[in-house]
Amino acid sequence: MSRCLIPAAAVAAAAAILTAGCASAGASGPGALDGAAAIVPANAVSFVAASTDLTSSQWHGLAKPFLQDAQQYESALGNEVDVAELPGKQVVVLTQPGDAQKLDTLAAKKGEQTRKIGEWTAIAKTRSTLDAVANATTHLASSSAFSAAMAKLPEKALVRVYANGDQAANFLFAIPGAMQSTSAPGGIPFRQGKTRQVGGQNVAMTAIDWLAAAVTSESAGLRAQAFVKTGGLVAPSPPRFIVRPMTPYRSSLVDEIPSGALFVADFQAPPAMFEWNGVPKPLQQLLGTKLSVTLPTELDQIFGGETAIFVTPGAPIPTVTVVTQPPTDTVSAGQALDAILNVVPDSSPLHDMKLVRATIGGQFVISTSQTGIDAFRGGGAKLSNDATFNEAAKQAGMGQDSTGFVYANAKDALPLLELAGVKLPSGLPSLTTFFAYGDAATHESTFTAFLGVG
Repeated sequence: MSRCLIPAAAVAAAAAILTAGCASAGASGPGALDGAAAIVPANAVSFVAASTDLTSSQWHGLAKPFLQDAQQYESALGNEVDVAELPGKQVVVLTQPGDAQKLDTLAAKKGEQTRKIGEWTAIAKTRSTLDAVANATTHLASSSAFSAAMAKLPEKALVRVYANGDQAANFLFAIPGAMQSTSAPGGIPFRQGKTRQVGGQNVAMTAIDWLAAAVTSESAGLRAQAFVKTGGLVAPSPPRFIVRPMTPYRSSLVDEIPSGALFVADFQAPPAMFEWNGVPKPLQQLLGTKLSVTLPTELDQIFGGETAIFVTPGAPIPTVTVVTQPPTDTVSAGQALDAILNVVPDSSPLHDMKLVRATIGGQFVISTSQTGIDAFRGGGAKLSNDATFNEAAKQAGMGQDSTGFVYANAKDALPLLELAGVKLPSGLPSLTTFFAYGDAATHESTFTAFLGVG
């Protein structure tokens, strides 16, 4: 039932992890301190509160593809659905049902249990999870961390999200280039509150207090923003290496990436990025497992400095190009790339693909087409003068500096995906652009995204 009741909340929460404004800790709407947060245990790992009015114009029609699945639950739910994760991966859904009997029936069909706790009905797989909520003596609403997190969010939010320090640390480590260290220690990453020994030296990470996020509606689309509150260092003694959020930089690659790009991801690749953060699973699957032990080292020989992945129109398929600044030299980067490509599995799209590479001003450029190399090297119009890109960046609110950004020209890219056989959700409204970026200040990192709807 918990998986069935919250499809829209889950989608919105995912977007939220990527709305500016301020609100009081007593803001009304999803996530209010006098709402479900008043009964959720204070040790909750994360908390998502979402409005269930998917027909509202505030969603710009983006919820339409999910309405059919959610319609059967409409009378069983109230105006808000909240999801809390407790320690031990216990998940509880809370709502104020319009039809309590129907909710009980639906829960029973899914093998889940319900219990009335205060003014809310809790839904969970096990009785012990419901007991944990019912018997809690301290609650999320009384937590100073939760109150501070909610105070960062706008008054009129469709979705509000909270995560404690451990979950926020996991979020940061999941973003390529979001964390940096003063050296390249190698090995597996550590998590919140943990330290490691590297060559007899202590390693520490900046303490993370909480994450708060929200999704809000604007006239031209949906805005999402996440705030990550950081504190001092987590270490028993002065560390040799310090892992902390990335500092903002001014992109130079926007003056080299060709105008008209359908997709761009630009970020700073810190030293030993893959050794610290691991290799993302999709990349592991693409490259295979024959280099599972050495793959992080090989990748770290290729990627360094400001790095961009961009997609440009092409025939019969768009061209994908990667540009980076290897930490040693482009010769070593080329050798590392060859080592990877020589053992990719037959099932990988890279197996029969001839990649083109070039060294341009110390940059290592890899592309699926020579046209990608030529467009990057050439003197034609560049991304920094692309009107669609600049309008999307302005709409999102990014200044000249950021800790990285992602841009997509959805209006031009989605029809190409459909031609390629990608099945898009039916009833999807006309999308214009998507733009997300990060920023950082003393003791705070922010991640903002804007999805334009035509």
